[in-house]
This record gives sequence, structure tokens and C-alpha cells, in this order.
Amino acid sequence: MKTIALILSALITLVVSSVTAQVTYTGTGNSLGSSPADGAAISSVVVNNDANNITFQINTTATQASYIFYSIELQIVGEAGNGSTSLVNPWGEHVGASTGLNALINTYSDSGDSALTYSGGSWTQNASGTYAAGGAGFNFATITMPLTSLGLSAGNSFYFDVISTYAASPTGQSAYGALDSVTGYPAESDGSYQPWNGATNPNYYDSANAGASGSTFGTSATLYTVTSVPEPAINALIVLGAFITVGQAIRKKVSIQR
Repeated sequence: MKTIALILSALITLVVSSVTAQVTYTGTGNSLGSSPADGAAISSVVVNNDANNITFQINTTATQASYIFYSIELQIVGEAGNGSTSLVNPWGEHVGASTGLNALINTYSDSGDSALTYSGGSWTQNASGTYAAGGAGFNFATITMPLTSLGLSAGNSFYFDVISTYAASPTGQSAYGALDSVTGYPAESDGSYQPWNGATNPNYYDSANAGASGSTFGTSATLYTVTSVPEPAINALIVLGAFITVGQAIRKKVSIQR
């Protein structure tokens, strides 16, 4: 019976692992030019999806201050040519990707976020998700968004970057990419709340070419594929099937022993 129990446990573990899509992306954990408490010291980003939603957990090396601005930039593979190349976020910050962005998540305060998609030369705001956990006072922020709000469905692959541009102390903004820049850009100093060195190129932050540190945007290091995940009811049927399979094995063993 102990062997049967182990088999059952293994089957259930296999089922559970087969319906998750969690991937951890390592960030630099560095924050130069402003306080790490601005949320810029991004140590890793964990991405996961279920049948309906996608979740990004942003982990930082320091406890986050309030009013952190995160922008999660998505370039859907095969659709970059239809994306925005302006390097101006719809909320005004001078961040983007010169190779094209198809979707964005922008956070505000320590409790809200919005989803936007780019089509026909303009950004459209879609149904928001949830700033599910973390934020101010924590060293992580978890953001869950409907797949449809980002123009995603099962099988889609996308490149992404996570950027913090709010500096809690000293006041000002800067851009710190989680996945593409070792040093980030210096904090701005003119009080205009436009990132770093001014409001004209080449001072804008470009995820596709993140300064002298080089870029990993558009490579496997920034690639995620939306996994097809069964609905909960189907998962239950799979687990039930595992129980039935084990039950049949038990009956067969008992029959043989007789």
C-alpha cells in the first residue's frame, strides 16, 4: 500500500506540474542613481499563467516605498511590426522599445494597475487586473492581469522587460530595467519628472538597446510562452483519473495475491 500511495502522490504531482507555467527571470538587483526603495533594485521576475490570467511577481532587494511606477513591456513574437516604437509610455514616461511594443502593464500608487494594447497607431486601455499582493512596505509586488487585456492567448510567446522609473529618495525619476541593464539610467535632476537626463532622445530608455550595458530584450532570456492550461474542472477530472488508475492497480494487486 505504501508503494501505491507513493505512485498516487507522484501522479498528482505530475498533474499539478503539468498545468503550471512558472518561469523565473533573474534581474540585476542593482539600483544606481537613486534609493533602492524606489523599487528599482529588481532581483527577479516570476511569470506564470492559468487558463485566463497571467501573473508577474516583481521581487526586489530592498523594501519598496510607496507610489512605485512599474511598467511591464510586452512585444508579442511575430507582431513587433505592429507595435509602438515611440519610446513614450502612454502615461508620459519616456520608456519603451524601439523594436515595437504590443502591450503594457502600468502600475500606479501601491495598489492599482492598468493594461494597454497598441493597435492602429494608438494605445487602448483594457480591463484591469489586480495588484494582488506586495507593493509598498514589501520586497515584492504581484500583478495579475487577464490574458485578453494584453492581447494574449494560449500559445503566444512574448519578449518582455520590467521597468521602474520612480525614485522615492532623492525625488526624481530614472529607468531601471529588470532584465536588460546592469546599471540603469541616472536619475533626472531637473524636477520635471521626466526620466533621467532630459526630455529628448537619446535620453529615453529603450529596452531594445539598454545603454552601454547591452540588451537581452528579444532573446530567450526575456521570452515567455503562454501555456495552455486546463480549466479547474478538467484538472479535477485528470486527478480523478489518477485515482481511478491507482484504484485499478490496487484491485489488480489484490487479485494476484489471492
